[in-house]
Amino acid sequence: MAKDKKIVKFRTRREVNIGLIVAFAVLVLLIINIYRYFTVPHLSLYKVQEGSSGSEAQAVAMILRTETAYRTEQAGYLNYYYREGARVSKGTKVYSLSDSSSLQNLLAANEENSLLSVNDIGRLKSDIRTFFMGYSDSEFSETYPFKEEFLSDYLRYRDVSRLDVPTADIAGDLVTVVAPQSGSVTYFSDIYDGYTREQLTGEEFSKENRAVPERNKPSGLSAIGSFAYKLVTEDTWQLVIKPDEDSLKRLRGEDTVTFRIPGDPVVYEKPYELLTLSGGQYLLVEMDRYGTEYLKERFLDISLEFHVEKGLKIPGTSIVEKEVYQIPERFVTAGGLGNENSTGIMIERFDEASGEVKPDYQVIHPLFFENGYYYVASEAFDSGIYLNSAGADAEPERAMMHSFLTNLEGVYNMNRGYAVFRRIERITDVDDYILVRSGLAGGVSLYDHIVLDVSAVTKDIIMIEGE
Repeated sequence: MAKDKKIVKFRTRREVNIGLIVAFAVLVLLIINIYRYFTVPHLSLYKVQEGSSGSEAQAVAMILRTETAYRTEQAGYLNYYYREGARVSKGTKVYSLSDSSSLQNLLAANEENSLLSVNDIGRLKSDIRTFFMGYSDSEFSETYPFKEEFLSDYLRYRDVSRLDVPTADIAGDLVTVVAPQSGSVTYFSDIYDGYTREQLTGEEFSKENRAVPERNKPSGLSAIGSFAYKLVTEDTWQLVIKPDEDSLKRLRGEDTVTFRIPGDPVVYEKPYELLTLSGGQYLLVEMDRYGTEYLKERFLDISLEFHVEKGLKIPGTSIVEKEVYQIPERFVTAGGLGNENSTGIMIERFDEASGEVKPDYQVIHPLFFENGYYYVASEAFDSGIYLNSAGADAEPERAMMHSFLTNLEGVYNMNRGYAVFRRIERITDVDDYILVRSGLAGGVSLYDHIVLDVSAVTKDIIMIEGE
């Protein structure tokens, strides 16, 4: 009989699954990051912009310009060839005047020249696209002047060459009128066409005399002597401003007046001449640009600005108060540790080996220097240490760091990816922003990216050294 065999089982060694460990570690990191994303405040940045402050006063201004109005010499229907504000040269055909039948006959007689060029069609399409991109149902009235300007361009492109025939060949009483001089053409007219400063009395500013220029509409029959168009021959123009008594008092001793025109982003600062007319004193201001923007206007409601201060706009949530050291210049020395470019202070340190207090040169990285003081972040040194004066010719002086502590208002600059303190100096509040001075040493600059909400700043992203 065979003997029973005893089988002994050995425990097998379990292999470590590296992949499982890595997957578990990745999962833990993912959970931590998700938790941090929803619990840690996120930094939002603000791009520093320019701003201004000051008080305002409303005033009425009258426009004077070098202009000449031209009238029809016979009755008929007007057909314009240039849109409002266009620049025309001397001898350019501005409009034609005829009865409807003679015009149509002439156009029909020149049918072979009626095709528009590719460039002309492209310009007309571009005008239509531009109009519809800015179209709004609330401003439907703008459709009418666009229609007239579009038809003027179309007629000019289509008919000028066809009307360019010898006078003897012109059917009926068709007359083409040319500009006697160069200038900007406008079809708006009022009772003050060609008005000059010598004609001013002051009565023009009364409500009943504030004429609103009206556009000549070519759709009807024009009688002899009807207004046809007006040429503005100079780029320079004048504003006669009627300020109130309080505004006049504020302007005393000032050589310039600052004002804005509604709808115009430009703030004008211009010298002025004081005119005395009936009803008080007026300001005469010479303007040298943008005159063609106001060919349709005679009187403007403007805003006078006083004590305007310009600076940088900072959100109130960006401002932080920081404790810094204001170290007098006499305590600072240069060239320590064999580095000629270094700046530092001599502080006292306790030497445990000898049991004595010994001087030690400590490099500093100032936030900025101003008026004999170096400003250093408070985190750079313990407030309990002593420092010694560095001037060789001065009396030895010893002071504790905490005696130089002061507070500064500022913001955190994030241009380099970490937070660097930049000081500010307030001018005034403007809406929801603080207006601060620009050009300060160690200050914020235009277009800097700063932290919008300082409550989201953590210590690990703050750089305590100056730049």
